[in-house]
Amino acid sequence: CYHCDSIALPECAQTLGEVGLLPYVECSSELTCSMSIVDSITYRGCGADTPTTGAAYSKSCATNLCNSGVYPPGRLKCHQCSPDESCVAAPLGKPRPCLYHQEEDECYTDILSTTEGYRGCKSDVNHTVTNTAVECDYNGCNNQLGAWSQICAQCDSTQTGRGCKIDLFQLNTGLCNISLYEECHQEIHLGQEEQEFCFSYRHLNRMVRGCSTQLPEDLEPIRDQLETCQSGDHCNARCITQQRCLSCNSVDNPLCRTNTTALSTSLCGSAEASSCFACEYTDWEIRRGCGAPPSGEANIRNCYECDEDGGCNELDFTRCYRCTTDQTGPGCANWEVPGGIYIEECAQPAASCLIVSYSNGSLERGCQRDDFNCESSNVSNCQRCDGSFCNKGAFPEQRLWCHQCTDCDQISRGQSASPCPWQENEPADQIEGCLEYYDVHQKKTIRGCRTTPELYYQCMLRSEDKCRLCHDQACNNSPGEDLRPYTVKALALLPGKTK
Repeated sequence: CYHCDSIALPECAQTLGEVGLLPYVECSSELTCSMSIVDSITYRGCGADTPTTGAAYSKSCATNLCNSGVYPPGRLKCHQCSPDESCVAAPLGKPRPCLYHQEEDECYTDILSTTEGYRGCKSDVNHTVTNTAVECDYNGCNNQLGAWSQICAQCDSTQTGRGCKIDLFQLNTGLCNISLYEECHQEIHLGQEEQEFCFSYRHLNRMVRGCSTQLPEDLEPIRDQLETCQSGDHCNARCITQQRCLSCNSVDNPLCRTNTTALSTSLCGSAEASSCFACEYTDWEIRRGCGAPPSGEANIRNCYECDEDGGCNELDFTRCYRCTTDQTGPGCANWEVPGGIYIEECAQPAASCLIVSYSNGSLERGCQRDDFNCESSNVSNCQRCDGSFCNKGAFPEQRLWCHQCTDCDQISRGQSASPCPWQENEPADQIEGCLEYYDVHQKKTIRGCRTTPELYYQCMLRSEDKCRLCHDQACNNSPGEDLRPYTVKALALLPGKTK
């Protein structure tokens, strides 16, 4: 019988049944040969001499040298090699059984560099796989090439000039690739393909192509915006789509300002014009065209540049009303005396105009932007509209607005009235109302909203039954004198007292 164990002789577990590989003995009294797997170790020998206690598998046979071959028969076979260049290359030999038997074992390929690679079974203890290792679970599956070279097209339209965007001679051939570029070379490692690729990056009038291992420093923060490929050499050499833009001016065609959707785009004549522009001038003229905005013209008021396909320069220049009740007072909310409001030119073309009320009762108007939008924190109500100056009028329209002030005997309608703030957990069926009273403790006239619980309780408790409620817009405008209790009025008429 073959006689060995895989601790002293790895081939005891990894044999494929080759003749003459394993040692054998003549059994003095046994009539059987055995094989067993105990604690992942493989044993072979004469029947009674082979450990079987606690064996996951064991087998006996009764002919000479019958305990040969792969055991158990379904044992996983993987390509196995030490860290050198030959381990990086695709393996040529047969896969061999794993040294340690585990039911859910896997094969792996772990490439660290072009000269260092590992292949084997995950149950091995001679190498700890990295997080870029490729794993698989069938015989001989770790047979892929470990590293290979890739050639990418390399150019930057801001440095090399023409040729990085489009090859005009190939435009109508059906498969347009640029031809004016340098080449860059990089090594691709199995398991790391997502980090190593050819790329192209287009932004406005700039086009960049190259290898990921030589990525320009300014593109590092925007890796997620790169167009990438690993499909072969020069895979990033495809021409960009020839740009189409609106080309017009409002002097010759008023629709260039008032209704750009009625105009048609035209193909840009220059292969280098990968963006579109729109500019507004100090005389309110609008010009739209191909390429970057004109430079050096003193009478330009505002411009934007875009690179989306299909006439992206059709967007209007938006202006919105800008104010906050914290700075300009209730007029920003009730729109009756809207003083202190100014016009904001939106930085983003065709930005929406917003009116936002917050949970603390304040209100703000302006252009939508990253730090001012309907998803901002503490927003209780928000109205978004499109078109210049659309964010006007009292807001929220469905919310009663009341005079809200302290120590205000005499008021005018637009001076201090603003929409009542939304209260947390406010009942849906609660009747809105304005209130006003004379606080006999503070000796001040106070006005506000019925929906503010604390103020309503003070109105009931501190006014000597003179808490007035009403339910029309800005209705809590009674003269302060009418709110005073009779005793306060009488005291005011005594000698030495002022009314």
